Amino acid sequence: MIKKPKSDNELLIEINSKLNTLVALSAIQGKERDDKIKILSGLEFTNVEISKLLGIPKGTIDGVRAKKKGGKK
Repeated sequence: MIKKPKSDNELLIEINSKLNTLVALSAIQGKERDDKIKILSGLEFTNVEISKLLGIPKGTIDGVRAKKKGGKK
């Protein structure tokens, strides 16, 4: 089956997504786990995306973020 070529807009969206990931990975280099989660959250990555980037379970991300919210009160 032949794939339909991507439109210019689809290619730009894909490139943008990959660049965002590279910038995020650069920003968390050398940081502790909780700090990495905080930084990636601030960059508007979802818990699922953070889990994939860091290679840790989504439940761990949920817990760290919940703990941070609870500590701000």
